[in-house]
Amino acid sequence: MSLNPSTPQPLYMQVRQMLKNDIQTGKYKPDEQIPTEAELCEIYNVSRITIRKAIEELVKEGALTRIPRRGTFVTSKKFHNELLSVSGFSEFSHQLGMIPNSRILRSEVIPAPEDVAKHLLIDEGSPVLALERLMYVNDRPLFYDIAHYSLIRFPDLEKKIAGNESTYKVLSEEYQTEIVSNDKIIDVIGATNDYAKLLECDIGANLFRILKIAFNANDEPVHLSTFMCETSKVNLTVHRAR
Repeated sequence: MSLNPSTPQPLYMQVRQMLKNDIQTGKYKPDEQIPTEAELCEIYNVSRITIRKAIEELVKEGALTRIPRRGTFVTSKKFHNELLSVSGFSEFSHQLGMIPNSRILRSEVIPAPEDVAKHLLIDEGSPVLALERLMYVNDRPLFYDIAHYSLIRFPDLEKKIAGNESTYKVLSEEYQTEIVSNDKIIDVIGATNDYAKLLECDIGANLFRILKIAFNANDEPVHLSTFMCETSKVNLTVHRAR
């Protein structure tokens, strides 16, 4: 398929359709970077303005995603996260058939702030582990997570958490604690400059912000987590009871 300057259809729309066809036929795969604007200008023999408008159209449609300082990529397939699930990120990744990968940004023992103490049913100021992580799928950040655990209930937990270690596995093996239920509160916020850098998205992009309180079999809170992800990358689902 080649461009036809004699038709009424603008050149940028023709380029848009050709790029879209290449995505649909698998020439450019999900998470793959497309050629630069300069390279596309040579491929289609059109101006950079034409290429830029074609890309902007595909970004609006959700077919392409711009990542600051990295380039333009084919949009990832959406991941389905079951809202009623009690699994952690490692278990979620294994369900998708992928190896989990996470990076600890901060692991610090702090006095429990008022809101954390309230959710964990502990005294304000008592020691908690503040664990801040980025969680990756296909080498791209999917979730940014800030979690708090009571160190009165789980002493020395901060010494037992490793980069890709499943926290739920540590809780099970080291503290005989299983997560059996959770409460979740969900809203949508715009990505701040800091969140945009962490999640490699545009400033102002829509993010799910999910506050989760996980409980053990005795209905005691195990941890409080606030995690964020782009709404364009994750579908939050609820399956009916059977």
